[in-house]
Amino acid sequence: MFDTALFPITWRVTRRRLLASPLAIAAGLAFPAFVVWIGFNDSYETAAKFFFFLLPHVFLIAAQDTVRTDIESGALENVLFLGGRFRGFLRAKSYVLAAAVGVYACGLFGLFTAWGLAAGAFRPYFVIRFALGLLAGSYYIALAGTLSYFLRAGSNVLALLLAQSAALIALLFSATSRTGFLDYAASGHFPGLGPKLLFGGLVAILPNVVVSGRLLVFAAEVLTGLALSLFVQNRLARALELGK
Repeated sequence: MFDTALFPITWRVTRRRLLASPLAIAAGLAFPAFVVWIGFNDSYETAAKFFFFLLPHVFLIAAQDTVRTDIESGALENVLFLGGRFRGFLRAKSYVLAAAVGVYACGLFGLFTAWGLAAGAFRPYFVIRFALGLLAGSYYIALAGTLSYFLRAGSNVLALLLAQSAALIALLFSATSRTGFLDYAASGHFPGLGPKLLFGGLVAILPNVVVSGRLLVFAAEVLTGLALSLFVQNRLARALELGK
């Protein structure tokens, strides 16, 4: 069970760290500006594709250095965390961070919806795509939070971005082959177990692909990965001992 008394301090620490992060601030400002630019230079429909696909990465950028700095800086030796309460603080960080970025995302979606309604271009299924974007974003925070127990500073986010880059390069090479893997992904239909497993591996490091709404079975994989990451975080926090 969570110590609810720790949520206020967890929120203060999370808010301060987000506001002190140039990368998080830049991402939070650049993302809506880019979507609006796409909308005015192309169409609302195209802007929607970018909005839903890129939204989870806002969560990922916010998840840099979730845990490791707190462990190594000595901040957890504060009297507030006596009796092992620091473990509850670390467990709560992912939830508080996801809630904070989720509020930001909901605000953006509200503005994006108002824009679409005014332009007559909003579609009801965008709500489902937004929910899938929140799921993918929460998965990023949970996975990056788990990696942050082992990787310092923003290395947890960098590791995921490098893995995604390698996967995208592999996809570009597959586009020139005769396997048709990208075609399978675009249609949501895979001819056998092999392509399904390959795509499942891609979803594990790039969950953004589920926001299309055509791959709901893989959304279940993201949900499972989210639960597993939180479980691992809980075990890591319980086993953590601060240095003397």
